[in-house]
Formats: sequence, C-alpha cells, structure tokens
Amino acid sequence: MADRELNILSLDGGGVRALSTLHVLKNIMEAIDRENPPKPCDFFDMIGGTGSGGLLAIMLGRLKMDIDQCITGYTRLCKHVFSRKKRLSLTGMGSMSNRSKSKSKHEGKRLEFALKSILRELGHEDKDMLLQDVDLSCRVFVCVTDASTHKLVPLTTYPSKYCPIELYKCTKTWEAGVAAFAHAAFFEPITLGPSRRRFMDSSAQANNPIREVWIEAKNVWRLTSLESQLRCMVSIGTGLPTIKRATKSSGVFGFSTKTAEAATVVDPEVETNKFIQEHSELDDDGRLFRFDVPNGLAEIELDALGEMETIVDATQDYLAKELVYKQVRRCGKALARPASSELSFRR
Repeated sequence: MADRELNILSLDGGGVRALSTLHVLKNIMEAIDRENPPKPCDFFDMIGGTGSGGLLAIMLGRLKMDIDQCITGYTRLCKHVFSRKKRLSLTGMGSMSNRSKSKSKHEGKRLEFALKSILRELGHEDKDMLLQDVDLSCRVFVCVTDASTHKLVPLTTYPSKYCPIELYKCTKTWEAGVAAFAHAAFFEPITLGPSRRRFMDSSAQANNPIREVWIEAKNVWRLTSLESQLRCMVSIGTGLPTIKRATKSSGVFGFSTKTAEAATVVDPEVETNKFIQEHSELDDDGRLFRFDVPNGLAEIELDALGEMETIVDATQDYLAKELVYKQVRRCGKALARPASSELSFRR
C-alpha cells in the first residue's frame, strides 16, 4: 500500500448525543464534496467506535449507510428505544434485592427490533446477517465489554487477533449493535457466541476509543509503521462538560451531575490529550482532527429524547464558528486522496 493512504474514523459513545457526531460527520463529508457528499465508508478504511459510536460504526461501515440515512435511522431508533421505560414487575417492586438485580431502564428487545427494522429497510432479507464482511474496503471495529470480567473485547467485520474467533464467526450484525449500545445503566447485557458470555457497552473502559482504534489499525496494517501509512485520522466526541468544579457530589469528570453515565465514564478529553501527546507528529502534520461540541453538551443524559433538538442546534452553532468551520475544511482536504483532487473545497 502506498504511503499515507489510510483514513481512520473513531467515534465516542453518548446515547442520543451521537446525533451531534452525525451532524459533524455530515459537514466533513460535505467538505469533501459539497454537491455530492460521499458515504463515510467510501473514504474511511476503518471506522471504530464505542457505545452509540460503535452502533454508528456498524450503520456507516458495515451497512454502508450515507449520512442522511444514518441520521434518520438513528433518530428513529432512539425514539423507539427510549420512548418507553421498562416496567417493574410486582415482584421487583416488593423486593429491594430484586430491584437491584434488574437495574436496566429500557427493553433490549426494542433495540433489537429497531436494528432489525433498519436491516429490512436497507434490503437485507436476512435480518440475522453476520457482522463479518467479505468487503474489506471499510473495516468496522466495535468495542464491547465482557459483563463478567469487565474486560474490553473487540467485535470486528474482519479477522483480528484481538477478536475471539467464535465471536467473529457467529456474531450477527444486530447483536453487535445491541452489545455496543447496551449501556449498563439502561440495558441488560446481551448473550453472544457458543460460550454464552454476556456483553455490554464499553463506556467505562473506552468512552473515547481513539487509542483502541489506533492499536487495532496497527494490527491490521503491519507492513510498515501506521504513521507512515496514515493519511488522516478523525475522532468525534459527543460533547464536553461545562466548567469543572470540585463538589461533594462530583462524578469522575469533576463536576456535579445526576446522570447515571457520570459514575462510570472517564473524561473523553483525557484520552484525546494522551493520544495527541503520543502522536504529536500527526497533529503537527495536520493529519489528526478532533471535534467535540463544548458548553455542557456532555451533561445531557444518554436517553434524553426531549433534548434531541437542543443537541442538533448546539452542534450547528459549534460548526458555524469560523475556527471550527476552517478546521472542518482542512479535515475534508486531508481526507481526500489524490484521485479526489478534482473535488471542490470552495465554500
């Protein structure tokens, strides 16, 4: 492979806030070609994600959806999954121990139904199609966590030394989507593979999976250093918190919050800073881009359907800022390979 040909995309988790991710990505694709924005799968050689970002990686990379399709499908999925909370059984209501065993707020079956509906609408007759893919033009890497050991396990569309062979051979596309999306506070883990182990999302281990995606890419493209092969790496978050204050009720972010997510999720920007320190030459060369909406978007709860319009509005305000606009344009140029040089980058 020629030097500097690889484009890699890393997507954070964030529940409904993943709509922000999609609108940022939409602008990046329009920066490549405003008149005919390409599909992400046509420009990225690998798309990796965790949580909702893992689900988006499957939709964009494995199912090869365009951005508008994905925005529509993901919005509908969230509304279907989060519009109805799980009912407590009479037995559970009468017993504190039973309540503690069933902490999930939402029904995993509704998520399964929504994902199978997307497969059907895209023309996939086999709703149980496997995650593995013979088309390796866009590899998909999804972070999930073993519910028993709490170790991060990758699910991939291609053979990988880090993905257990039994999971690679038998995991269905919708199962991988459920496992990636199944935040411990909202869903029960899903059972995968012949060994019947249970898996959930990896928010606690890698809510910003940029380093995990990098390690996986190094495993895939091993002929020379990944740095020499990389054209552009893009990382997209799902929002930053407001000012950090040390309070008695502070979560791990350092600010007071009532969200269930805060007790388990590591600040995604810590991972971003570590990665930039480790790969400063990529940033210096204009081959590394990170986009993340500021001003408290991170404090919107994962299942806050009523905040979806706010998420989109805040993202559009962020993208309209001149410095961000220029950064998006630079990102579009960095992604475009020489064969795409005829594409217009004018405003």
